[in-house]
Amino acid sequence: MLVKILYSYFRLAGLIALAQKIRSLLIARFPDHPMIASALSLLDAKLALAVQAIGSSNKQPLTQTVRAADKKRDNSFRSLRDHVQAGLLRENDSYRMACEALWPEFEKNGLLLYKEPYDDQSAAMDSLMKDLGKPENQVHLETIHAVEWKDEVERDIQAFLDVSKQRSMVRSADDTVVDEAAFKGLKIPLELLNNVLNSLYAMSEPEGIQEVVNEVNQYIREANTSAKRR
Repeated sequence: MLVKILYSYFRLAGLIALAQKIRSLLIARFPDHPMIASALSLLDAKLALAVQAIGSSNKQPLTQTVRAADKKRDNSFRSLRDHVQAGLLRENDSYRMACEALWPEFEKNGLLLYKEPYDDQSAAMDSLMKDLGKPENQVHLETIHAVEWKDEVERDIQAFLDVSKQRSMVRSADDTVVDEAAFKGLKIPLELLNNVLNSLYAMSEPEGIQEVVNEVNQYIREANTSAKRR
């Protein structure tokens, strides 16, 4: 029986390399077997898309800009959060009380919201900014000299949204399959091929199938180990 491919450890390039290696072996050993040929035909179609897509997420011209904008809004949020948190320990009564009033707004929306996926983070930050924008909180922000600080966070949030929207527009005009979709697409025929080989192995047909399965298992073990190391 075939060893399981540990997909969660693989990047697209590694999965492509493994699929190509298995494909080459099967074509060489069983060029005319109908079940194997049918499974390989499906694999070939997904392999072609995967090769085209490899690295597409990083090739997108605005991807790095989006990541940089996300990092900037993360840092802005964290600096304001930490400023308010530090004020909780201040002996100045009015300053400390202002921070005590503001801190629940951060707790409510997530102290670690910057670790969330982009869309979830955007929603949480939008909620936080609305909460901090309440009239009573505006007074507290003035007390701790953080009005301009909040404005900077809002500016960085909007900058991220703008560049994300721009990237989405670019992607909508690009028919190249991105890495993630290509990976999922390649996984389907590989699992089908797995089922085919396991069935043939159980029937000991065609001749030599057991030796080939053993060799494929060695490919998978080596690829799994390599993927884990990365």
